[in-house]
Amino acid sequence: MADDRRPPPHRNRDPYGTAPLPDGDRVHRKPEPDLPPITAGQKLTALLCALVIVAAVVIGALR
Repeated sequence: MADDRRPPPHRNRDPYGTAPLPDGDRVHRKPEPDLPPITAGQKLTALLCALVIVAAVVIGALR
């Protein structure tokens, strides 16, 4: 005969999901780290990129 008994549940597996948090307990987000201000070099690089893109669009439109 076949064994119709179910295997015992795994110890590390909760079939009903995680338990609800008690009243008053909340899950808090970690505060985001403060980012340093943008340096002059980064501003200059962004400006150069924007200038190259604008020049490419203008050259493409004039062709």
